Amino acid sequence: MPYRSSAIIISVYKDTEALGLILDSLLNQTLAPDQIIISEDGDSEEMRQFIKTQISRFPNLLHLTQPDSGWRKNRALNRAIAASEAEYLIFIDGDCIPYPEFIEEHLKLEEPNHALCGRRSEPGQYFSTLLRTKKISLKRYESAYLLNFFALKRDRVKHYEEGIYFGSHHPLFHFIHSISRKNSHIVGCNFSCHKSDMVRINGFDEDFTMPTTGEDSDIERRMRLLNIQMKSCRNAANMVHLDHPKNFNPEISAQTTALMASKDDTPYCLNGLDQHMKSGHAK
Repeated sequence: MPYRSSAIIISVYKDTEALGLILDSLLNQTLAPDQIIISEDGDSEEMRQFIKTQISRFPNLLHLTQPDSGWRKNRALNRAIAASEAEYLIFIDGDCIPYPEFIEEHLKLEEPNHALCGRRSEPGQYFSTLLRTKKISLKRYESAYLLNFFALKRDRVKHYEEGIYFGSHHPLFHFIHSISRKNSHIVGCNFSCHKSDMVRINGFDEDFTMPTTGEDSDIERRMRLLNIQMKSCRNAANMVHLDHPKNFNPEISAQTTALMASKDDTPYCLNGLDQHMKSGHAK
């Protein structure tokens, strides 16, 4: 069956090593994206030089930067959406490596008036280091995932079940989703939607200038106001989240949650995508 044109938007900040693993994975996808957009919330010289080494491998790659002046991921994402030429947008974070079937599964499962909601498995430091140093390939990690159950548990893996790949064609996939995954939610590191739906809600709300909530929960809230349905792609569009120190701040989380609660029940945010699309390209 023909698939919609697709763009994968990768949110990055300085971690060129992880981005290299993501790009390696994109070279080995069962279905390649039509466009790759590196959405950098900053303007790192190291990232710029790294991207130069990748252009020959990815003629469809676009690297967008902006001044590094605090957390402005939502602005960077809106600029990426404005610059995208595809009908369908897949969003991932720059420390998450997609399985080889990732793009194809997102496109197999997409349907009008729906956003796809994925998850990620999170190995600990040991397996993350093996992947970062290429002592174990992503293909081997995926194929030996069940066999490595006890080793991953010793590595303090989080969300182990999210690393098990069934594929959308498998009867188990349909059985699990029919009984337990009808109430899905967007997680910003792995979701996809139609570009036209992003335009309808005016993209990400740039009033959110701190992490949490603004790049996923707020998007979902406004999509639901337009009756856009949330659909799970778990155990089909899989990815590995590489271990790194966590900087969760409950105060910031509370502030962003309060900001979302203060918003009117309208799907269209005022400080969003349109300001980057007026001239026909990302500004």
